[in-house]
Amino acid sequence: MARRAAAATIAVSCCLAVAGCSTPPPREDPPEMADPEPDAIRMAAVGDSITDGDSRDFAGGVPGPQSWVSYAVGPEVDFVGGWAEWGASAEAMAQGVTGPFDADVLVILAGTNDAAWTPHEEVGRHLADITETAEIDEVVLSSIPPNAFSLGGAAELNSSLEDLAHQQDWVWVDSAADLRDGDGYADEMSYDGIHPTEAGARVIGEAIGEAVRDSAASRNAD
Repeated sequence: MARRAAAATIAVSCCLAVAGCSTPPPREDPPEMADPEPDAIRMAAVGDSITDGDSRDFAGGVPGPQSWVSYAVGPEVDFVGGWAEWGASAEAMAQGVTGPFDADVLVILAGTNDAAWTPHEEVGRHLADITETAEIDEVVLSSIPPNAFSLGGAAELNSSLEDLAHQQDWVWVDSAADLRDGDGYADEMSYDGIHPTEAGARVIGEAIGEAVRDSAASRNAD
């Protein structure tokens, strides 16, 4: 009996540490967004629940208010779709992305469902596979936000992801920097210690949007 109880405790703990164990929120209409300009940067995105949020049709280019994508777009950045699912690991993302995206820049925010248990090298291989399948040369790799059930794991993975971005010549953005308080979320930035609120999604999105614009400007200057 004790062994069974211990096993159950471990299973529950593992489940809490994985974003996919949370129930997705009701799907919402996207917030009001400025129309993109004709020459706007075409952005695709790949991620998990942090990226999907409460989107009605993420793959079709319709992000929800709890998706950071809603706050990365604007006159200069046009979201053209991508792939994001709740609970997705980096491996699931690599398997889910099955064809190229018609975009100028690919943003990847991956690892919340890998932190502390998937070897960092394995995560890196899956992310490289995603970029090869997407067939987009310009890649922006984002940090993952805090995870209340794996604080050290999230921080360690972010360090590895930053190294990976430099090795692959991708753009690195610590989009979660301004929503952290130490290793955790700052007040009002998360509703469960894993997923950002709309305010937290805005922090991530604005940082990623700036990185996308800077990346495109640098590319054009070259």
